[in-house]
Amino acid sequence: MRPLTVILLVLTLLAFSPARGTEQSLAELEQQALHDATASVANSVVQIRTVGGLDRVGKTLLSQGPTTGLIVSADGYIVSSAFNFAGHPSSILVRLADGKQRAAKLIARDKNRMLVLLKVNTELPLPVPKPVAHETMRVGQWAVALGRTFQAEEVGVSVGIVSAIHRKYGRVIQTDASVSVANYGGPLVDISGRVLGVLVPMSPQAASGGAESEVAGAEYYDSGIGFAVPLDHVLGILERWKQGEDLLPGKLGIGLASGDAHMTSPKIVSVWPESPAAIAGWKANDLITAVNGRAVSTQAQLRFQIIPLYAGDTVRVTLRREEEDIQSKVTLAGKLALYRHAFLGVLPVRNPEKDLPKGAATRTIWSNSPASESGLEAGDRITKINDVEIKTTLEARSTLAGLHPGQTAEIVVARGEEELTFTVELSTVPEEIMLAANLPARVQPGSIQPKLNEHGEDAKLEKLTLPEFSQEAVYFSPAADKDQALGLLLWLGDGKAEKNQSLVDAWQAICRRDGILLLIAPPQKESVWQADDLSYLQQLARAASRRFNIDRHRMVVAGQGKAGQLAYALALKSKSAFAGVISIDAPLPRTLKPRDVSPNNRLALLAIESQNSNFAPLIRRDIEQLREAGYPTTWLQRRSTSDVTKEIDAATRASIARWIDGLDRY
Repeated sequence: MRPLTVILLVLTLLAFSPARGTEQSLAELEQQALHDATASVANSVVQIRTVGGLDRVGKTLLSQGPTTGLIVSADGYIVSSAFNFAGHPSSILVRLADGKQRAAKLIARDKNRMLVLLKVNTELPLPVPKPVAHETMRVGQWAVALGRTFQAEEVGVSVGIVSAIHRKYGRVIQTDASVSVANYGGPLVDISGRVLGVLVPMSPQAASGGAESEVAGAEYYDSGIGFAVPLDHVLGILERWKQGEDLLPGKLGIGLASGDAHMTSPKIVSVWPESPAAIAGWKANDLITAVNGRAVSTQAQLRFQIIPLYAGDTVRVTLRREEEDIQSKVTLAGKLALYRHAFLGVLPVRNPEKDLPKGAATRTIWSNSPASESGLEAGDRITKINDVEIKTTLEARSTLAGLHPGQTAEIVVARGEEELTFTVELSTVPEEIMLAANLPARVQPGSIQPKLNEHGEDAKLEKLTLPEFSQEAVYFSPAADKDQALGLLLWLGDGKAEKNQSLVDAWQAICRRDGILLLIAPPQKESVWQADDLSYLQQLARAASRRFNIDRHRMVVAGQGKAGQLAYALALKSKSAFAGVISIDAPLPRTLKPRDVSPNNRLALLAIESQNSNFAPLIRRDIEQLREAGYPTTWLQRRSTSDVTKEIDAATRASIARWIDGLDRY
């Protein structure tokens, strides 16, 4: 134990028992305090054994031995970590402190704080520990983590402090005591023998703060980062939990502007259909200023008020709409209707001149779209959508994000000196690739100047390295002007120089014509892409965005085979900025659960399948799964070759180019 820890413990004990403290050694005082705190709770700590179910979830190996639980009600209710039950076991056995074993039933799960509630039958009342009131907990106070696993007659003990409170947006406290699969579900105890909380794994890296996987954070065991759900919270929801329904995270059904949650205001950009917010009449551009009487000025403050709550909880919300404050009461939902982006059918002008009149200028109109059927034309400038004034393309996108397919929108455009009004029924984002004949010249006059070297030749490949990684990416940029907004095609290559040059030779004409930066990334291990490369690719994409003027609506990651699966993982699993994924002969990774479609997530997918591909059944099944999840997913078949790793043929390249060129549609 650390010297400072010992001194603090001794001072605490001397304050309550000076005579005894002066007669005993420091080691004896320390041992006695820990023994007393442990003994006061030990009889409430139970051993749990599970039989059957899964051995692992994804790459996470589940505990094969006994785990821990904590008695929370004298009539036989026990709480434990959901990690211990991620495998959905067929039977559960609980061993009480007196050695008696009971069959247990899983009553319900708490999917917000990753807990489970069990019930055993008992003739006699079971011992229930005393909780510590959450508001009295202090950073730096003693914390003792207990578990009852392989040595069922004794509890395992690890000692630390409370290192943070109100973590994970107010759902848990944090400790540096050793926390692992051995004591998940056990109590975190203070020096007086009262229970601070129930130990659970949670990922300290999860940014949004929403519901997590049952195994999220398990990789941080014994790292000095452990979490516990306050016991007074568990006891507060216990009667509701006993009813047998899973407790789900509460959802409002709103989309907020992207940006740093600690700096960005909670201004609504979209409202989910049939959501609590929609039922309450909330609108895009409403600003949330208070929740349950507590003022909020940032998205992070809003999350602290909403994320700890459950479906079924009712909250009072104050909104500011223009100059008016609106009082609203909403009941949170456990599940929202699938969000799908509304589609008007416009491709915007890229890099508009600064002296152009205000409005969202249209480059072309998507064929067979609501815009084309209503009479909008290329060159029109959208100035209003449903009475919302539109000055830029960004404002047009933001306003449409608050609308839904099937809704009618009134579009006001300036056409020359005329002002025209169109009534348009919005549709879903199309999956077909726009025909070349329907696209205008994809480079506006003077917008792209080919980048030439000092001899007037096309620029060759240049290097892009990251100091913390050994890989060396290469890129081809078609623009000499640093202010020129470029699309980004991040190609997951094999690291071989001759293949890189071959890619550039094949793509440079398209890159120059469409304004695309081709960035070719190598794997860490020669020719083999692995999940460990995800961090590198995330940082590489960010580095490219910082160095170049990248149009995020045309950021695409592409790969073939294993690289295609990694491309899926990069864009679907993480909080990425990619607008598109191109996978070639690659099914989804089996463990990948795509993130939800949201107003800020406009990801489109292009699944390319070689004729006679062995993966065809998996690819087509995955396409249907992605479409059901709300992702516009395009299927493209390329001609059969004797070697499916052969370079992409010209016809397929042309289709890919048209698909990328249409990604900035709205």
